[in-house]
Amino acid sequence: MQATAAYLRIRNSRAYYETSGAGEPLLLLHGGFGTVEDFASQTPALAKHFKVVAFERPGHGHTADTAEPFSFDTMSANTIDFIEALKLGATNLVGWSDGAITALLVAISRPDLVKRLVSVSGLFNTNAQSPEDLNWIRSLTPESFRKNMAALVRRYDERSPDGPAHFPVVFEKTKRLWLNEPNIAKEELAKILAPTMVMAGDRDSIPIEHTLELFRSIEGAHLCIIPGTTHFLMSQKPDMVNRAILDFLIAKEKPKK
Repeated sequence: MQATAAYLRIRNSRAYYETSGAGEPLLLLHGGFGTVEDFASQTPALAKHFKVVAFERPGHGHTADTAEPFSFDTMSANTIDFIEALKLGATNLVGWSDGAITALLVAISRPDLVKRLVSVSGLFNTNAQSPEDLNWIRSLTPESFRKNMAALVRRYDERSPDGPAHFPVVFEKTKRLWLNEPNIAKEELAKILAPTMVMAGDRDSIPIEHTLELFRSIEGAHLCIIPGTTHFLMSQKPDMVNRAILDFLIAKEKPKK
């Protein structure tokens, strides 16, 4: 199924997005340094049941960077503007990593725009990461990241309208974001009204205890742990991930007693 590509003016950026399939809207939110291709193993399966829309945030993929620093509040505000600009209405959200954090914030601030929510490898407090992971982030440089995450950086170089020379700017903005955000209070998570599924890999870089805390903080949430997978569970076991997402999204609401 061929996706249709387009651009949409959102605030001070020209956001790239792709659409495929038909039916209820389902918005995909990519991870840090990511693109719509983060969901390459999910989009074809999801588009058989939904109108799948995926857009790239400023400084990611085909969308040019802006002068603003990266923040999850700005990312959620951009997502809300995108949903409203396309007149999607109440939308199913599936977010991975940074995209999952963004989805949680949208569900908190604009419950009218979220029909169902799937948080894949999401995090609500950056300090819940292991000391080893936080130290790894602190130690990163544009050069070391380019060496260790070559495929990710190559994808940026090939797609960014800002060109490869701009990568260090995006890198520093992302590093600062990861070390300082998110900081979502459990009381805020408790405000989420949309049916929610919290998903992660059993070997995820997000500590399993934190994933359980997220699950328990959202009333009525579902929990799905994909065995034998890391933070990259969507590409490691796509059939299992897709089946779980679809089972959750198309499940009929149980009548309230």
